[in-house]
Amino acid sequence: MFVYNSRHPMGAESGVDIPDRLALATDEQSRVIAANRAAAARRDTSFEEMLGNAAGVIGNASALPRDVWGIWDREGIEVQREVLAVFGDLAGSVGMPMQIGKLVHYFQQISDSGEAHVSMDGRSKARTDQPQITYQGTPLPIVDSTFSFGWRQMAAAQSEGFQLDGAARRNSMFKVAKMLEGMAINGNSKIVVGGDQLYGLGNHPNRNTRSTTNDLSACTGAEWLGDVNATLKLLHGDNYRVPATLYVNWDDWFYATQTDFSAAYPNKTIAQRVLENGGVREVIPASDVPADTIFAVVKDRRVVQVLNAMPMATRQQFRANPEDDYNFVVMAAQALEIKTDAEGNCGIAHSS
Repeated sequence: MFVYNSRHPMGAESGVDIPDRLALATDEQSRVIAANRAAAARRDTSFEEMLGNAAGVIGNASALPRDVWGIWDREGIEVQREVLAVFGDLAGSVGMPMQIGKLVHYFQQISDSGEAHVSMDGRSKARTDQPQITYQGTPLPIVDSTFSFGWRQMAAAQSEGFQLDGAARRNSMFKVAKMLEGMAINGNSKIVVGGDQLYGLGNHPNRNTRSTTNDLSACTGAEWLGDVNATLKLLHGDNYRVPATLYVNWDDWFYATQTDFSAAYPNKTIAQRVLENGGVREVIPASDVPADTIFAVVKDRRVVQVLNAMPMATRQQFRANPEDDYNFVVMAAQALEIKTDAEGNCGIAHSS
């Protein structure tokens, strides 16, 4: 059992928990690499042409260059981001590669079947039976965010060895990651394919639910632990009797890490006591989990999996002329799939 920490340098900078490795379909990986190489080649050619066209331009003279009196810092302060941990944690644990051409993934629901028969002579037989199979679908949308620069902006940046697209790329990556995080928690009611809607941990119709009665950023240790145990018992009621991962609000968990469980245990925090619970596998705090909310998830492919047709990637769009704008798009084709069995049992519990 452990408490969440970002494991990737980009995650540490941006607040986005990016798994170290995500499975990627071979053909999609080849397309991304080929597109990036082609874009780099076109960019180099365009800069050479523009430098050639500007060879005859002469600037005004000056006693001293303007910039000799100051130092221009190349390291800017970017916007501080929230901790997006839910989607990244699930993608790194229960990912499933898919082809980019597939819009929906269908999983099987298999009914119970058969019966046990008891006899003394062994000559009589139980009734024959067979399971019934039905299918439930999960849509797989594409999330994108774009940014662009003028051709002369890029030329000016290259003349100083400045990487112009870095900050804009990270901004767009965060926007995509924020959308993926939101869909993992709340789904997206606008994404419906063939009657199958994209659901999240907080709105799937078969999830197990209860109401919390405590403020998890101010209550006692016993009350905190009581809400955790009540959430886990919802899973036990659906026959999921295995340790579960808890996703909680970041500020609620910070309170738990700083507050003693009780006066009788002055050297043990609420967080330590929760992590000692045999039903808790780990606790993942995240900014987008609402306050006073606990999601208990059995991280098993029979319960949840992240459909992954295209991990987040940045692509440069085609430019036909040296004076065309430089357009970039950050794209990802990923979605959380929540599975239930034929009797409606679900390995997700939601206290709010």
